[in-house]
Amino acid sequence: MNSSPEAPPTQSHPHRFPHRGLLPEGRYFTLTWTIGYDFGGMTTVALERSSAFARLDNRRVEILTLSPEMKGRDRERELHEAGTLDRKVKIRNLWQDLTTWSDRKLRRMIGTVDPDPSAVDDVLNRSGRDWTELREDSEGHLLQADRYHDRGHLLVIDRQDMKKRGRRGGRRITLFGRDQKVIAQWPTARDFYHAWLDVVIGTKPSYLICDSAFVGNFIHEYRRDNVILSQVVHSHHLAGANGAESSEFAEGKFGFLTRIDGFDLVVTLTDRQRKDLERLRLSAGKLRTVSNLTEDLNGDPDKPRVRGQGAMIARLVPQKRVGDAITAIATAVGEGAEVMLDVYGEGEDRTELADLIDGNNLANSVKLHGHTPSAKTNFRSHSFSLLTSQSEGQGLVVLESLSAGCIPICYDVDFGPADIIEHGVNGYLVPNGDIDALANTISEFMSLPESVVAEMRGNAVARAADFFEVPIVRRWGEVLAETSFAPITRVEGARAEAETVDVDTDAVTVSVRVSDLGEADPEQIFLSWKSRTGTFFGRVETRRDESGVTAVIPQTRFEYITEGYVDFSLDLVFKRGFERVRITSSDDTIVNRQGKMSLYSTKYGNLSGRIDQCHEDAAGAREGFTSTSSL
Repeated sequence: MNSSPEAPPTQSHPHRFPHRGLLPEGRYFTLTWTIGYDFGGMTTVALERSSAFARLDNRRVEILTLSPEMKGRDRERELHEAGTLDRKVKIRNLWQDLTTWSDRKLRRMIGTVDPDPSAVDDVLNRSGRDWTELREDSEGHLLQADRYHDRGHLLVIDRQDMKKRGRRGGRRITLFGRDQKVIAQWPTARDFYHAWLDVVIGTKPSYLICDSAFVGNFIHEYRRDNVILSQVVHSHHLAGANGAESSEFAEGKFGFLTRIDGFDLVVTLTDRQRKDLERLRLSAGKLRTVSNLTEDLNGDPDKPRVRGQGAMIARLVPQKRVGDAITAIATAVGEGAEVMLDVYGEGEDRTELADLIDGNNLANSVKLHGHTPSAKTNFRSHSFSLLTSQSEGQGLVVLESLSAGCIPICYDVDFGPADIIEHGVNGYLVPNGDIDALANTISEFMSLPESVVAEMRGNAVARAADFFEVPIVRRWGEVLAETSFAPITRVEGARAEAETVDVDTDAVTVSVRVSDLGEADPEQIFLSWKSRTGTFFGRVETRRDESGVTAVIPQTRFEYITEGYVDFSLDLVFKRGFERVRITSSDDTIVNRQGKMSLYSTKYGNLSGRIDQCHEDAAGAREGFTSTSSL
């Protein structure tokens, strides 16, 4: 592992553990959904970053988890014993806390609705001693979960069929005390999680870094003056990963990608991804690049290795395309190369991949080892590694391979490999999806003189040093220091009213009057749109004048939306604060001439649009959708 920086502290801090000044002063929290037993790159990064913060800056770090599956599991002890987690890093789980806290501490959870004492009547018959009772519909959809305190009394009723019993819709989460009286209630899981975070974090200056995209989709609304909220983008943001400006976003990230300005900081792992997000105008200056960090695996460039021994660490899922690697090995073997591939990972494709191995008579050439703890240490003894993913956030395994002096051979995908690897110098970049080129590159590597390979291994280890703990933690310190604990600006009563809307073949032009901002003055204002079905989103910056703001949206920005409706809003971005305001409109403000998009005013008086499927019938469609009776 890396040693701590030799530089003495630049200032003294009144802490039990004097900090070294790499990071800004404050409390540090990592937020994720769960820490399983076969976790992948995202969780690995979260654990290693938290450990590096604790070790190098000599501070306590807490990893916060929300999954009920973590309750009763001593993952902290297990990870400490495995050497995966620094001793100063603690793991905390929502449900472990709630099921052990006293009533006095539970009362610190503040509800967001007036409590309804009749909620106790919803309790399910307890069938055993398990801490959870569930109610599901005929198709297995969860309708209610009752949770019990470790002392045996009812703790939480999470009912998810409040609108009509037996059908999902409407939610109420009720927290009970030992006397079975209601302590607090929440209408959403988001509000419930926020209440727990308030208790855990408290009021001291704190930095909360979220790694889970799933959690990020609802944590963007957790805004507190004393909390710097950060989100890490660990993988590709587009569904098709084709880089098109208007293509569909990844469903699992849609919630936070459409509200980047709601965070204090959003971190990408590579400059290429940051620039791509900036090109899509998703952020008004909240994006920064901080690479993954990798452990120093002490790779020895001069250590003898079997040239044809390859390694691959990947989940056995379609996105990783492990079948491409196996097929490339089959091609290389068929051409006489003496190569073997050890695959470390588990997943849904295991049976299919095993059949592929058998079908190509590769039982002696490819081994599926399953999930293997500390699989990265195998890079020290292997000669080359393979990465065949459809996309990557950065590719932690590439950094680990370099650190071990194992030459990475990677598909040139977004994002990461090309930012790390210099082709032919410390690794290889192969055209994305070209299995023949992958096989040829393996064969080319096999034919190199040993002196050339030794030089490449030395270059690989040297490149990996750029991603060791000290430089990456220093970089985190830099970007966090740029943030501010200034009070968050809130303008919940802001209004945006369309004054003119003009649609033609080339563009949609919208002029909007903004009011009820009080003393707040947005630094930037964007006009945004979001599809009702699918995950299409976009926005353009507006031009401001005395009467309001004007936005011009090229019709090309809608080209990937083939059908359906989109809703328009104004995004108000403050120095520290973000509000999305629905644009109101009336029929007489809208002029539809010609184009793919026809705008109209909904029955609620809001500005929306319909994508015309047939331009031949565009006139009739426009006529039908410029009326408040359309929806």
